[in-house]
Amino acid sequence: MKICKYCGSENSSNNKFCIHCGAALEETAGGASTNRDYYARMHEEKRAEQAEQNESGERIIYTNVAPRSVALSVILTIATCGIYMLYWQYKLNNEVNDLAEDPAALGGGMVVVLSIVTFGIYNLYWLYKMGQKCDYIRQHDAYSAILYLILGAFGLGIVSFALIQDSINKVLE
Repeated sequence: MKICKYCGSENSSNNKFCIHCGAALEETAGGASTNRDYYARMHEEKRAEQAEQNESGERIIYTNVAPRSVALSVILTIATCGIYMLYWQYKLNNEVNDLAEDPAALGGGMVVVLSIVTFGIYNLYWLYKMGQKCDYIRQHDAYSAILYLILGAFGLGIVSFALIQDSINKVLE
């Protein structure tokens, strides 16, 4: 059993690369539980460094994610007949995972590929998961996941993308 030093996921001892993040795996000397504990401790230290609390108790997020204009993204998606939407999905996925501090999440490139290969079926699942993560990063108990899923099912995925981007922009304010 090999444990990825980047995302902490367990991999078969035959694997040379992590099945979740694609990082090269190294032979581990310690047991799986020791490595898993080490990863958990390192992850908690990283979270403590990146997220502080101010006087009102709100979380301060230090990240390299920049706000993006929702209107411009929608216009570019329409102007490019949806091609920009693939890039937008890639960026949204990586930015939400960065803000949610989820290093083991699927990368944006793989999300785009799965969405194309499954003819949009994976995209519905992805919209649902993004809704859950958006609620987490905004610290709300809303039902964004169901809303994004319904919008995507009725062919209004671009509206879901705009709402996800709006959530990111609000967190970064």
